[in-house]
Amino acid sequence: MRIIRLTSDYQFGSFDCGESDLNDFLLADAKEYASKLLAVTYLIESDGIIAAFFSLSNDRISLAESDKATWRRIKNAFPHRKHRSDYPAVKIGRLGVDYRYKEQGLGNSILDFVKKSFVTNNRTGCCFITVDALPSAVGFYEHNGFHLLRKSDRENAETIPMYFNLTRLV
Repeated sequence: MRIIRLTSDYQFGSFDCGESDLNDFLLADAKEYASKLLAVTYLIESDGIIAAFFSLSNDRISLAESDKATWRRIKNAFPHRKHRSDYPAVKIGRLGVDYRYKEQGLGNSILDFVKKSFVTNNRTGCCFITVDALPSAVGFYEHNGFHLLRKSDRENAETIPMYFNLTRLV
């Protein structure tokens, strides 16, 4: 398997992760997001087949997006003189694994890759990873060390904002 950055001339083969929104993003929108500098998409290929993909963009965490208890935990990760009104983050905007590669640990490997990339090659300053998880994926992200930004979002939400603190890995 290899990770490649999506380019405007990439020719898509088939891809189906079982979520039409994710499939549509990859096949119809990812190149335009890249051309408008909104997100960068990476493909994981295996024998010429797209096994998975993920998209990254800039983000931030602030009190407005979290509950007070979570914000206290976030601020406590930094010395008082480093407290801010927001903290830089990278957002996993989309992540999908083709049905042919499900249950093989590929999603976990993608998250490990993103974590390691931003700890060892952090070009702009970024201390968190964020994701707006589908309710069906919350357990997956929690298993990978992510936490809810707002406890109240767990019920009846289309997506659930979550975060991972990269400073734990430093």
